[in-house]
Amino acid sequence: MNNLYWQVYKNLEQEFLSLSETIFINDTQQNVYSMRIADLLIRTVIEIEALSKELYLENSGTIVPDEEMYFDTICIKYLNDLWKLDKKVVFVVSPNIYFDIEDNRVLRPFHKAMKRGKSSSDWNKAYQAVKHNRVKELKKGNIKNLLHGLSALYILNIYYKNERVDNISAKDRSLINLSFGSSLFSIKLHKVNGLTIEGEYNKKIDYDECVYIEDHEKESKEKAIKSMIEMNNYVNNGMKEKLIELIKEKVSLGESISQEWIESMRLKVFRQLFPIKDYKLAKRLNDDLNNIQYDIVLNKHQY
Repeated sequence: MNNLYWQVYKNLEQEFLSLSETIFINDTQQNVYSMRIADLLIRTVIEIEALSKELYLENSGTIVPDEEMYFDTICIKYLNDLWKLDKKVVFVVSPNIYFDIEDNRVLRPFHKAMKRGKSSSDWNKAYQAVKHNRVKELKKGNIKNLLHGLSALYILNIYYKNERVDNISAKDRSLINLSFGSSLFSIKLHKVNGLTIEGEYNKKIDYDECVYIEDHEKESKEKAIKSMIEMNNYVNNGMKEKLIELIKEKVSLGESISQEWIESMRLKVFRQLFPIKDYKLAKRLNDDLNNIQYDIVLNKHQY
């Protein structure tokens, strides 16, 4: 079933790209319309309807009568509440598309897509208009609305396929193809921040925009954190012992001890403890940090 939806999407994508054989698709050509483009728009949104309903039910959406299961105000709204689809970004990357304006190259296809009427997304409004009155509303069956509709269908297909890449090295993670099989679009990947001793996932400002996220692979992450804790204990214990020794020495001389002096000595002792004298501990920490593996997974707002 995964291949069924994806195959239909790929066919629609190729039909869109075939338009570039006769239309120079750039920033000024987005309002080009035709019966063929209108037909592609209708077929695209029909797929969005079907796939959004499939995902809605697959992800525990409440079962309602078919006539009440609207793909936008029920299904897409529910999926948006789960995954913040309206924030997700898609890039137009086909070499056959010549966009210079960023708003044309960087799409947020689910913005307002869970609404109806005049408040809805342009591609959804165009679909409803062309479907009900193709002759009168043909101008809305244009390249821009079709492209945005296709990008929404692309995102839904990615979530439906639910693919992941596990246990890759730091070097190989840069080789991930962010198009995930598309010849037209790519998605944004959230890069994982450095590992902390608490093991928390630190989200950057673009987290909500990313369809996929990097994560540290669990086993190698736990191993590295264990080494970090050992190193932390080594440093803290060494500092504690040295500070006690310095405080005793200062007291024996009858000198007063201030918090400022303690902090300055803490920094001095910390510097003295590096480079780490325990070579095996330092090497193990270095190796464990360098050998951390990564998983590339769908952003389902698990963090």
